[in-house]
Amino acid sequence: MHNARTADYKPDWTSIDSRPVPLWFDDVKFGIFSHWGVYSVPAFGSEWFWYYWKGAKDPAYQRFVEYHFPNGTTYADFAKMFTAEDFDAQQFAEIIKASGARYFVLTSKHHEGFTLWPSSTSWNWNSVDIGPHRDLVNELSVAVRSKGVHFGLYFSMFDWFHPLYLRDKETKGYEFPKTVSIPQLWEIVNNYHPEVIWSDGDWEQTDEYWHSKEFLAWLYNKSPVKDVVAVNDRWGKGMAGHHGGFMTYADHYDVHTLNELITQLARTISCGGNLLLNVGPTSHGQIVPIFEERLRQLGQWIGINQEAIYGSKPWIHQSDGDYIWYTSKVLDNSGMDPHRLYNQQHMHNTVIYAFVLRIPRLGRFQLDSVKITDKTRVSILGTAIKVPYKKTAPTLWVDLSQIQWQDFPSVEAIVLKIEYAATSNIKN
Repeated sequence: MHNARTADYKPDWTSIDSRPVPLWFDDVKFGIFSHWGVYSVPAFGSEWFWYYWKGAKDPAYQRFVEYHFPNGTTYADFAKMFTAEDFDAQQFAEIIKASGARYFVLTSKHHEGFTLWPSSTSWNWNSVDIGPHRDLVNELSVAVRSKGVHFGLYFSMFDWFHPLYLRDKETKGYEFPKTVSIPQLWEIVNNYHPEVIWSDGDWEQTDEYWHSKEFLAWLYNKSPVKDVVAVNDRWGKGMAGHHGGFMTYADHYDVHTLNELITQLARTISCGGNLLLNVGPTSHGQIVPIFEERLRQLGQWIGINQEAIYGSKPWIHQSDGDYIWYTSKVLDNSGMDPHRLYNQQHMHNTVIYAFVLRIPRLGRFQLDSVKITDKTRVSILGTAIKVPYKKTAPTLWVDLSQIQWQDFPSVEAIVLKIEYAATSNIKN
């Protein structure tokens, strides 16, 4: 494995892929993603509003505009309405911090091409020249970092209807990346120092067209964030999905319950993942109250159980069924590689955390994957309660039936801390 501080990365995928993921990203486990732009004004369908309205000419989008806006309305008219008049970056960042998120990613530019910073290549189509008349990327960068949260930026490689991009598609030229997308990437990296770059909008062209390898080599070798930045893998046609990661969709009228959010987080980190939860503000700059409520509730739960979340590693067993998921930690300074699975020699230093997402009605359940010893201790995070258990050939049988419900730290889900489990939990 290369040392991220000393390696000289070449503009080829073998070299670029050899760069390790920064350790901070593996430890934070949970972040918030915000889509925010001109599409927040119609707030219908998704951030792909312009494409479905004018590109695909979807009848539902056309009817929506006809019903809600004056005749002759153009997408550019929405930019004037994107005022963010209620936006307070510090208040916004406080909600992000309260959610338990350790990093935040903002759409600096989506496929509509509107930039949330005063880009030199996006005259009169950015948040300083029109709409809010504010550098929203800078405001959020300062506010989020003041809360101790890592700051990242989403960036769309293409603009749906940019004349240079459309001409490149016809002529097989390279003018758009040379004069628009790469200069914009340089701007956001040099001016705002994002610790995450979430690239998107790459799929119509190759990595050669986007100059992706050259940009990433510069990013890792010479940029101001070369030692800390984490990126995804959307850098050209056919590249996505080769380095992990996935996205799920949900009905925006069906708001996730707290239990659903906890379940998604527990399953993700138990499998070694990192959950990025999308919460977009309105065109006025506010997080919708029901979303803020969910974020604060989730943050309270994470605060109680943070020991099992931040800096945790997948255990050798991911789960016992659908409702019990595991993480683990080694609680000494053994010098072990934090990204390796634990082996037998340091199992006695390993603490296992069991996320119990549903407690059976009688309060008794079995952890089939956990083997115990006479020294094994089981407790509930967020309380001083020592959990009664018994050894049953030879797995752990937990009995919570004598604990009053009001004594549990959460009615949604609890986390069991299991210390001094048997070394036979580890496969040699």
